[in-house]
This record gives sequence, C-alpha cells and structure tokens, in this order.
Amino acid sequence: MELDKLKGPVGWSALSILVILVLCFLGISSVLSPLLGQSSSTISSSASDLLLDQYEANLQKDIDRFNGRSPFFKAISIARYTPPTPPPVRRDDPPDVPDQIVDTGPPPPPSRYMGPTLIAIIGNEAWFRSPGSGLDAVLRIKVGEETQGVKVISTKAPSVVTVEHRGGVYPIPLFESKEDFFAEEAPPHGPDDFLKEVEG
Repeated sequence: MELDKLKGPVGWSALSILVILVLCFLGISSVLSPLLGQSSSTISSSASDLLLDQYEANLQKDIDRFNGRSPFFKAISIARYTPPTPPPVRRDDPPDVPDQIVDTGPPPPPSRYMGPTLIAIIGNEAWFRSPGSGLDAVLRIKVGEETQGVKVISTKAPSVVTVEHRGGVYPIPLFESKEDFFAEEAPPHGPDDFLKEVEG
C-alpha cells in the first residue's frame, strides 16, 4: 500500500473501524463485569463477617462489664426538687411597687475645661492642638464657630479665650502671667537720721 492511499478514504475507514472495535470491547467488558466480579463479592462478604464478629465480641464485653460491677458502690440517687413554700402574705403589707426611674436630665458640665489645648490667639481666631498630624494638627476656630465640640465665644488679646465645651463656659488663659514679687511685702523702712534740716 502506498502512503497516499492511507491518507485518503482507506485510512479514514481503518481508523473508524478501530474506534468501533474499542467501543465494542468497552461495552462488552462493562456488561460482563458483574459476572466476573463474583470473587470481589466473596471478599466483601468475608470482610463484613469479620466486622460482625468484632461487634459481637464488643457487645459481650459490655454485658460482662455491666454484670460484673461492684456491689459495694451505692448508686447515685437524684433527689427531686421541691420548690420552697412562699411566705404568707399579710394584708397589712403594701404591695410591692417597682422603683420609678427619675430622669434627672443631662449631666452637669465639668468643673474645669477638658478640651483640646489652646496654643495661639490671632485676632478673633483661636488655635487649638488637635490629635491629627500635618495640617490637621491645628484646629483654627473663629469667634462664633464650633469644631469638635469646642465653640469660641470671645477672644481677649493677648492671652484669654472664652469657650463653650460640654455644656460649660470656660475662660482659658494662653499663658500664666504671675508677678509674685508685687505680692511680697516691702522691706522695712530704714532710719531717716542721715537727713539734716537746712535753713533756707
């Protein structure tokens, strides 16, 4: 046979016959497999017999353990729960009235300012330190505006800002200016004997 004939219809025919034979073999083997598989069923039946024997042995062991328990241990008895008898109700006692919840309103404002720290006063604007970073690290609040719960009421240059925070009004000093030396008493006055009267 020449190679060109195999590439033509003869080759296609031979290939299709080969495919048909393979499919027929697979179909016949699947039909005959239950008949040829009797040996596997005998193996599975012997395995199930082994498991049944093991079950019977374990069951007999449990029965022997129950029958051979010690007579010296008393079985645990569970006492029945009896609810306590309620105390007798006297006619003189007033009926129990649940406590009424009294709404006292919002809590009072704190005694001192607890908001962000004042860091600068520029005109009618107060600057506070913020927990952010970069440009957000400074809160700039003008008079009459409110940010993060802090409202600036007034500024008093150069050192005091009045703010409203948590329902309270607080004057906040920018810095402490104490001059304690003015509060100290003056030293005692010295004697005036060095002065002389001059006739004039």
